[in-house]
Amino acid sequence: MVATCVLKMKTKTGALINSYLRIVGSFVILSIMFLQSAEAQEKVLYEGEELKYVVYYGFIELGEVKMKLVSIRESGNVSFVTASCEMRSYSGIPFVELESKFESDMIYKDGEIYSREFRAIDKKKEGTVEINYKFEYDSGFVKILKKFKGKVEIDKRMEFDKNLRFQDGLSLFYQARLNSFKTDSRMIPVLMNESETSVNYYFSSLPEEIDFEKRDMDVLCVKCSGMANFVGIFGLSGEFAGWFSKDYARVPISAQMNVIVGNINLELDSYTRKDWQP
Repeated sequence: MVATCVLKMKTKTGALINSYLRIVGSFVILSIMFLQSAEAQEKVLYEGEELKYVVYYGFIELGEVKMKLVSIRESGNVSFVTASCEMRSYSGIPFVELESKFESDMIYKDGEIYSREFRAIDKKKEGTVEINYKFEYDSGFVKILKKFKGKVEIDKRMEFDKNLRFQDGLSLFYQARLNSFKTDSRMIPVLMNESETSVNYYFSSLPEEIDFEKRDMDVLCVKCSGMANFVGIFGLSGEFAGWFSKDYARVPISAQMNVIVGNINLELDSYTRKDWQP
């Protein structure tokens, strides 16, 4: 009888120990995965990175997009990131005329990146449009300044929820790359056209091989699908998809978007980044 009780106690104790070990083991695995994701995220942002994309409408080359991560400045556990983007259409393309430049000052903290200040110059036939958004998160407002032909059209202060962190038309590019290590769906607050809007997207966990024509090779990628709930530059709106290299750099290899002329493709044409090869 005593032996039986002792045996039962040992069995229960063993079961409790096994359960405890499984819990601890799961916690350790999750912690390692989190740390690996955080470490991988840190490598996405690379000072001096330059990416050039050619824009296609079917087989027709419409223009090009150049992205550059200009600088990264560290201050404690916060990184201040500045990036630029230039878009232009090729000459001789009917119904297509685009010459725009964006600059974004961003804050990268605790695995998240968001806009601090956004500047844009959009040259059109009618005249040049200049835009500046400056976010004051502690005070819960953004300063909006818009000029047309040098004359102020909008000069206002727009309030927002202090808990929100916004993306602009350029910071979204880096925000998506950083979050591509996760597979959860996201609704991202965006300031576009001087108003608050959003982007919805999610990443697939299934890798895909994407043709990188300039290198005559396939690149293993993760896919991002989403919906832009606004009308952006050149009429960008609605559904979109992008494929990022499945490695620490998460370099966008290809993208599909809906704009004024219809569905277009962006294909990586060249890159400058010393620590990365596709």
